[in-house]
Amino acid sequence: MTVPRVGSIIARGAFDSPVPGLDSSPRSEWPPVNITHWSFQVMVGIGTLLAVAAAVFWIARRLGRDPLNNRWYLRFAVVAGPLAVICVEAGWVATEVGRQPWAVSQVLRTADAASWSSAIWWSYLGVLVVYLAMTVGGYVVLWSMARRWRAGDEDLPSYGPPATDVAQAEPEPVR
Repeated sequence: MTVPRVGSIIARGAFDSPVPGLDSSPRSEWPPVNITHWSFQVMVGIGTLLAVAAAVFWIARRLGRDPLNNRWYLRFAVVAGPLAVICVEAGWVATEVGRQPWAVSQVLRTADAASWSSAIWWSYLGVLVVYLAMTVGGYVVLWSMARRWRAGDEDLPSYGPPATDVAQAEPEPVR
């Protein structure tokens, strides 16, 4: 089977170098092909959808329309956050599952690279605690901001100079 020239450039750095496929390695060394294929398809599909949504947003803005006043666009924007996470995770699955059974191709098998240390669970627990704390903190901050915004609070915290001061401020001299 031939691979287009672009694949040859990416894999081997030359237009005419052969790129070995699955058929060139024994079946016992193949990764779980279906998982790799479907996770890649999910990643590309969601990534394309999000890129199109961003393009639609900027084109609409350029044409003088504000998508932020469109209920359907805002509903999609709410869904876009979790979709982006799914896209990243699908890409990670495609990468990690796609290279099995090797951690380093033809050098180090995954089974030989895995740690059998019982202490590794402490690092996993530490990471879990940190991410849970960040999730709770982010939720509390966003909930608080949304509550004050709905209540009509005009004096919300800002992390920078007010817009009126920016226009009047003198630029710093270049040194």
